[in-house]
Amino acid sequence: MNESIARPVWEAVAAELRAHRHNGLGPLLTEDTVRFASARALVDAGVAPAALRAEWPHPALRGSRIDLVVDDHPPVVIEFKFPREPNEKNAAWTMALGEVLKDFYRLAAFPGVAKRLFVYVETARLRRYMTGAARRYGMTIEGERISLRPADTAKLPTTAAQIIGAELAAHHVQAWRDVLIEVDDGLRLAVYEVDPLGAPPDPASASLAADDASDDPMPVLVQPHEMSAGSREGVRQEILMAIHALLTRSGGATFTPAQVLSEMKDRGTRYADTTIRTMVTGHMCRNAPDNAARTYDDLERVGRGLYRLIP
Repeated sequence: MNESIARPVWEAVAAELRAHRHNGLGPLLTEDTVRFASARALVDAGVAPAALRAEWPHPALRGSRIDLVVDDHPPVVIEFKFPREPNEKNAAWTMALGEVLKDFYRLAAFPGVAKRLFVYVETARLRRYMTGAARRYGMTIEGERISLRPADTAKLPTTAAQIIGAELAAHHVQAWRDVLIEVDDGLRLAVYEVDPLGAPPDPASASLAADDASDDPMPVLVQPHEMSAGSREGVRQEILMAIHALLTRSGGATFTPAQVLSEMKDRGTRYADTTIRTMVTGHMCRNAPDNAARTYDDLERVGRGLYRLIP
């Protein structure tokens, strides 16, 4: 069922939001609207309505609930955020910052094997504030790779820090943007996949951040580590088999790292998420930056988060 939760689902959600705004209903849209539109799009994509659960109790955070859960193997847990437009003169801007960041932590804290998705709908005005916050506090939710480190969250204003909470803020959280859709000139929708707490830092983030910086301001870096040649070759072969299977089914020529990761999980891979992503975006990519420790010329990056096999 997880394969149903792909870009067409979020394009359908964006289309519904676009239609509402075109019809003058923009001021009435809320986070619940986005959740219901997502539930409807998931059902249209083949998810059974009985598999959807709203406000599911978070198994690790007392009193916390997950916005939407798809009861699958593994489950898909989804948090939605569509912050209301704060008043320029009040403190709601920092509250919005804290609430958005907290959803990354809440998803990362979900225990066990699961697909963790953060669906973020953002006005152009709020995006300008978030970009400014990135410059001030050394973090961002712009770019394909997100890294929230304890040293950075310690710099947040008190209001935002209190919303996240000291216990969650003590963790290093990583996420990857899989989807970015412009709803219209004033609104956009982004979908992030969040790594679980304890996932090792991704070594490609530091080396590839410069490549993304031309499109996305202030990418956040993590410290690189090395992977043995034997491990690289083993995961490389699994990745290539997964890509061939993906392309055979889809009939297309391109794929995303998230699709490769999902395919390999379905095949029971023993490799960590970050290892797979590092191989796809760095070691196996012909046009990765020179400092990305490229080892093979198997793949080529053809767009933001989009790759193809080199013939």
